[in-house]
Amino acid sequence: MPAPSTTVRRRAKARKALRIAIFCVSLVLGVILALLVLARFAGGWGIPYFSMTTENGSRCVNTFTGFTCESVTLGDVELFGDVDLPDDTQVVRSRYVSTHDYALQAALEVPAAGAQDALTALQESYGKCVKDHPNPLSEDGLTSLCILANDQETTQTGIPDSRVYVVGTALRADGTRVVNLSVRSR
Repeated sequence: MPAPSTTVRRRAKARKALRIAIFCVSLVLGVILALLVLARFAGGWGIPYFSMTTENGSRCVNTFTGFTCESVTLGDVELFGDVDLPDDTQVVRSRYVSTHDYALQAALEVPAAGAQDALTALQESYGKCVKDHPNPLSEDGLTSLCILANDQETTQTGIPDSRVYVVGTALRADGTRVVNLSVRSR
């Protein structure tokens, strides 16, 4: 049987090893917890290359100078484009880039039931149809073409508007309104 002092030293070494192991495991768990918190909230804090979700549900990725949303929801198209479209409007494709400036590109479709309401909303936000403006719509067979734009003029006061927009809208044969929305800061 070993001497009592040897047993005490072995127990002390075992306790010290246990304390070191507990410390290491606690340290690793703390680092993992910190990384999970960072991954969860970094996008909202604006840390570059982390993603975030806007209040309207668009998934965006932060960059060094702002953020980019590759697929914008209808709520964000309405917010960023400053227009109130019918609720049944479908976003076909969209992209929003925000730096010190912003740019919104969106292709939309409004079913026949809301086609007139959509045109009214677009004209309330962007003004009247402009004659002899280049057509931003590439689809064939469209009727009732209306281009709303301020890219070639200034406001009535002679001061340029704070945003530049070109909105092309027309009707398909089935009554669906197609909208090509391009809005950017000046």
